Amino acid sequence: MYHYTLFQWMFFFFIYCFFGWCIESTIVSINKRHFVNRGFLRLPMLPLYGSGAVLILWITLPFQKNIIMIYLVGLVGATILEYFTGWAMESLFKIKYWDYSSQKFQFKGRICLSSSLFWGVLSVVLTELIHPPIEKWIFQLNSSIIMISSVLIAFLMLIDTIISAKAALDLAKVLEQLSVAKEDVEHVVEQLEELKNSAQLQIEELKENTQLQISALKENAFKQTQDRIEVLKNRLSELTEKREIEFKKIDFFKSQLIKGHPTSYSAKFNASLKELKERVNQKFQQKGED
Repeated sequence: MYHYTLFQWMFFFFIYCFFGWCIESTIVSINKRHFVNRGFLRLPMLPLYGSGAVLILWITLPFQKNIIMIYLVGLVGATILEYFTGWAMESLFKIKYWDYSSQKFQFKGRICLSSSLFWGVLSVVLTELIHPPIEKWIFQLNSSIIMISSVLIAFLMLIDTIISAKAALDLAKVLEQLSVAKEDVEHVVEQLEELKNSAQLQIEELKENTQLQISALKENAFKQTQDRIEVLKNRLSELTEKREIEFKKIDFFKSQLIKGHPTSYSAKFNASLKELKERVNQKFQQKGED
């Protein structure tokens, strides 16, 4: 049975947040073949892993001598936590910061079988191998050191969370504006195409009139078409400029959010999110070349 103070629990939470960041960043960096600062925060911490670890330590208390039950309970508990964390972030920020949609056995892209099985294995490894030596080390530390360190790290995480949450909310707004502008651009392009087809039809109709009528109608139709094309071109230019302004709003923090979640997905604004990813990756590659 665990007997920890509040600050000891906090310290465990921070340790496992860091371990989780190491695991995720290593896996994603290997897959992408370059370093990826995985996570929602700028600090090397993944709160999902810290929360998951603390949750697993709590819910497996009655089954400390039963590895099978630790595996099953940890699997179920961590999967539920992952699902609702994903749901909450998606609802708030309009983006899935992890997406399992490509997996065979998944549910709404928030959880999948392979991830859940991993949580079960991690629960056993955590309770049987990782936590005992960490627990022993924590017990050896002075309580004042633990308290001061916990308060300091909590303060830094709070500041980081505020900055990251603001960046994520701003990113959601940018995606919305980009999507609206993209739809407007597509609408203007459609209008230009329709205008082109309409002008062609008018020319065909003019061929059936007398030469005098053709000259008068052709001049009038040409002027109307040119005026309309000019209006649409100006509108297209304005919309293109508007999109570029939105792209320029992608600062360091928003870029880090995008780079740190290469599998992120947005059900509502995914086309714009893909475009943003391409721009951020291009910018990242250019900096690497420089």
